[in-house]
Amino acid sequence: MYAVGNIHRTFLLTMFKNTKIITSISKALQQLSLVMIVGLFCHSSLASEADIAESNITANNIADSSVEGNIGESNAEKNTSNTVRVLLVNPSIENDPFWHKIEQITKQAATELYIDLAIIHGHGTRFFQLEELKKYFEHNPAPDYIVLLNYPGHAKLTMDFLQQQKVKVITLEQTITKEERTLIGTPGSKYKNWLGEIYFNNSSAGYMLAKALISMVKSANKKPIIAGISGHFGSESNLRNSGLQKAIKESNAQLTQIVHAGWSAEDAYQKTIGLLKRYPNINIIWCASDHMALAVVNAIEDSGKVAGVDILVGGFDWTPKALISINNRKLTASIGGHFMMGAMAIMAIYNEEQAINHKIFVDEHYNSFELALISQKNINQYIHLLQSETLTQVNFKRLAQLYSSKEEESSENLLEMLEKISKK
Repeated sequence: MYAVGNIHRTFLLTMFKNTKIITSISKALQQLSLVMIVGLFCHSSLASEADIAESNITANNIADSSVEGNIGESNAEKNTSNTVRVLLVNPSIENDPFWHKIEQITKQAATELYIDLAIIHGHGTRFFQLEELKKYFEHNPAPDYIVLLNYPGHAKLTMDFLQQQKVKVITLEQTITKEERTLIGTPGSKYKNWLGEIYFNNSSAGYMLAKALISMVKSANKKPIIAGISGHFGSESNLRNSGLQKAIKESNAQLTQIVHAGWSAEDAYQKTIGLLKRYPNINIIWCASDHMALAVVNAIEDSGKVAGVDILVGGFDWTPKALISINNRKLTASIGGHFMMGAMAIMAIYNEEQAINHKIFVDEHYNSFELALISQKNINQYIHLLQSETLTQVNFKRLAQLYSSKEEESSENLLEMLEKISKK
């Protein structure tokens, strides 16, 4: 009992002392709070006056200003009123060479057109992409627009989800075909929030690349003997392949085999080694991407032949390494311009917000744009435009105007358009 009573008495004395201490602390905090409130009031008044002055300066300068600040910084800092918020869903991984370039150019367009851009990644599968979308909406306010490439197999699930979120949607490429396309329809038909698609013709691009390579071989009085290195078993690869096959049929060239390398450089290298052993007289290797084409060039050189002389190689994408290889006369040609997809969507949003009619969305009459050919013949003319990762020379506001329905110039070759509106 003594021990318990002693503990109880000690506890009461401690509580009494602590009460005095707490009372003292409470009074001190009240005094400190009063000082802080007065200080904050004075600071707020000064800050408000400074903000008003700064906003007047910004308003006077914003109309004529060129792009300032770092690429990808929030444009809300430049244009605090009525900022349009856009989410770009990159279907690939963060450092994919081709999609990284799309990201950088999209950021540049958004910065120039005062659009606030955020980016998430789909990590290469339809499952991850939809999960990342859901995660984004759980932790962020809904954007005004979403720009994405719809994955086959999840198109309806994705469109249903975005319809529930009440955001406007712009899709990249026409990746959805057959039965699934019937389920989602066309832009605006079943999903009123689906504004349009940014599309280029992969079939005509595959045809253009094949025709250019065939023409070069024929000019050397040789019969074109062709092998194809395709991507995966999907719509993009199939369309590019169809262009190759059409060009071969028209040109009376010989097709040895089309193999699929799944966009992998390593697979493309190994498949090329096998093709060269099987068909030693091949003089053209047509590739569905620059990433694979550069591996094909290495395989040719490792097999004791000279790329660009014994065997002509062409690819897709206009990647920086491919352009260097063309300039070094190893890779023969590359089809490209589709790294403009995201920027095209940003320009469409800019025109939509300005209530300007435009020709950026594909319809039955025209594509968003046609891809173009860079070869050893014209590399010197255009390399200055394409060396920059972000196309900083391009005036995206002027390019958006070129795509308005009032402008007749929008039917021009993409390279010619980029050159015309580049900043001198």
